[in-house]
Amino acid sequence: MYLKKGFKILSLILASIIIFYFFYYSLFQEKKFNPKVMIGSQMPNLQSKTLYKNKVLSLSNIVSNEKFVVNIFASWCAPCKIEHPVLMQLKNSKIKIIGINYKDNQKNAKAFIEKYQNPFEKVLIDSDGALSIQLGAFGVPETFLVDKNFTIIAKHIGPIDNNFVKKVINLK
Repeated sequence: MYLKKGFKILSLILASIIIFYFFYYSLFQEKKFNPKVMIGSQMPNLQSKTLYKNKVLSLSNIVSNEKFVVNIFASWCAPCKIEHPVLMQLKNSKIKIIGINYKDNQKNAKAFIEKYQNPFEKVLIDSDGALSIQLGAFGVPETFLVDKNFTIIAKHIGPIDNNFVKKVINLK
């Protein structure tokens, strides 16, 4: 009986060590499936259907020769609700904000925007996460500041704040 109990404990310990090893090992592996968009690199010309008109658009169809912000959000994202008033403040400063709705139900996304107001010039649908992967995004919210030449000049992970707004407004 003691031998059987000892074997169970030893098996659990061994299984825990193996699981820990794989998690630890995966932290240090190069993530080839998720390219990181770096500050100073070109913003990909993302293309997708829009949330409201279900029409395929690319970023270059929406903005040209002006700075803009790309914000990845979802209706189920609590930090997205926190940052939403800041996005409205940014919209009031006449900066175009392009929304990317990440892995969300379109009905829920529309309800979210109706409830909290719409800061977005257009909202692109990212139902499978492919657009976000092109940007190297890991979750929501993530926000990118892009200059008139489509160069990424800032990336913010998590809810944006007033400091980000100041950076956007002060950019020439």
